Amino acid sequence: MEPTMIQVCLTLTLALSQTPPVVTDATAVPNASAVPAAPEVADVSAGTAAPAATAVPAATAATTTPAERRNTASLTAAIDSLRARCPANMVASSIGNSAGRRAIPLLTLSADPSTAGDRPAILMLAGMDGPRWSGTEAALIAAEAIARDHADMLRAVTVYVIPRGNPDAAEGFSTDPRRDYSGDGIVHDNDRDGTREEDRPRDLNGDGLITQIRASANSTPWTAPTLIADAAELRLLRAPDAKLGEVPVYAVWTEGIDTDGDGRIAEDWLGGIDPERNFPHRWPEFEDEAGSYPLIAPESKAIADFVMSHPTLFAAFVLGRHDTVINVPDGKARTAGGVPVMLDEADVATFAELAKSWRELSGQKRADARDSGGSFVAWMNAQRGVPTFASTLWGRPDAPAPEAPKPADAPNVDKAADKKADKKDAPKPADAEAAAWLEYSDRVCNGAGFVPWTRIDHPQLRNVEVGGWVPGFRENPPIAQVPALGDACAKFIAAIADARPKITIAEPTVLAVGPSLWRIETRLTNTGRLPSVMRGGRADLVTPAHVIRLSAPMDRIQAGNRNDVIRGIDAGSARVYSWLVNVPPGEEVAVELLYNGKSAQRWAFRDGEKITAEGSK
Repeated sequence: MEPTMIQVCLTLTLALSQTPPVVTDATAVPNASAVPAAPEVADVSAGTAAPAATAVPAATAATTTPAERRNTASLTAAIDSLRARCPANMVASSIGNSAGRRAIPLLTLSADPSTAGDRPAILMLAGMDGPRWSGTEAALIAAEAIARDHADMLRAVTVYVIPRGNPDAAEGFSTDPRRDYSGDGIVHDNDRDGTREEDRPRDLNGDGLITQIRASANSTPWTAPTLIADAAELRLLRAPDAKLGEVPVYAVWTEGIDTDGDGRIAEDWLGGIDPERNFPHRWPEFEDEAGSYPLIAPESKAIADFVMSHPTLFAAFVLGRHDTVINVPDGKARTAGGVPVMLDEADVATFAELAKSWRELSGQKRADARDSGGSFVAWMNAQRGVPTFASTLWGRPDAPAPEAPKPADAPNVDKAADKKADKKDAPKPADAEAAAWLEYSDRVCNGAGFVPWTRIDHPQLRNVEVGGWVPGFRENPPIAQVPALGDACAKFIAAIADARPKITIAEPTVLAVGPSLWRIETRLTNTGRLPSVMRGGRADLVTPAHVIRLSAPMDRIQAGNRNDVIRGIDAGSARVYSWLVNVPPGEEVAVELLYNGKSAQRWAFRDGEKITAEGSK
């Protein structure tokens, strides 16, 4: 069997022996007891300290073996095995089915899964992109590390893990030919010509990949040339500069042919809606893969329903194509309607503090993120107000410097100076990042990341070459690095848990100021490092609110509001509440903190003396 691109890269860079991924057949995601559909109250107890941040993490003793391009049956087997190793604090279930009727798996991690919905919760989401198999593998490894190493945290916080949110795209990438595509299994008429999926990409050169074709010297109905080869790196294409007299040479398409004779090539592909372009915030309505309306994709709808039915979620962590941890949004960007594109400026500092811990834990320095319109992370941050951190898991590594010439072969000073001058005057690639990826592919991976442009005979076009990036090369780290990155994910989840909002009311003071007239005062604080809700979720009815309530009837309250609805409480903030109330002798009066309609704390008094203190520690 030919080695995969990642295995070639791994062999050349690390020279490590790696146990081959075990792929075991299975039939479906285990349908164990389901997660409670509607959690009750937010926990107000203090949490455990987060583990100390480190530099690039070392691999843990995780027993989940990562597998490149794992299919649905193999994922099912991996989840089944994982659950068997962690029976006390892990439950496997499903949040729904994909368009292709594949289960969307869910792992619930809790010290007591039967009461998981009663505690504040974190959601970890991966597997929304077809080519990005490493996110699913890191999520599985992180789930095992959390269940094994963070028992104290799971007594205070529930962790939900959706390791593969887009099963159809992942299944498509697990088979050849591979293609960089994240649409689900909905049958879709991409070119809107009344026929569905009749013009699919084709593997014209038989290498098991769908890359690109570039052609010159073609006429109508084919697309006119718009690009030229970059003189600084001939494998890359760029727009011509008319001021320099440059004229277009190449037209570029996805690898395929024009099956339906409409002058377009491979434009009606297999699959339909990309769930990560189908969430409501900044939904790209004119983009074909975004669907005809938000949440039409069963995958995005199932995930949104899960979020809505779990109001104790205080944070989320996404592994996929988007990034908010390497390049933290500055909060200045706004939509045309004045809504934050991702974060509000007032929330950036708190968000950035935790994002820094991811960089320290993972060692990640770069992220090649994509537009966040219609994404889960944008919807959660800007509309739900739930702090949601997104990572691409890795970024382009630095290619090693070329070896210095041996002393015996060293050039003389004049030649060295000339060479330095030539290098200074050499043209620079228009796309420096793509050129850097090529350098990494060439020097570290023996060119495994890019298919060289190769002439083929095309049935319709002249002067055609096939080539381009290997699907998944830039999205996934070498497989030997995945266990360490999964361990970093587990530690980052622990850091988020430690920073969670901790909303409490202090023991009220009760002072008699007249016959049956009492002054009651208390203080509401958030001693956590995250807000209860960020600015995007503080509108009425968007997210559950905290409520402070005095039990006395309104006609007995001489000063102060009987109920105060609090839509968001910033980290480190405090509010003082005071009431003047008539309470007849022998009658109870109580101050209560509620969340999502459930009591979180309650202090009761009779004749100025405390009689109960519920939910307070």
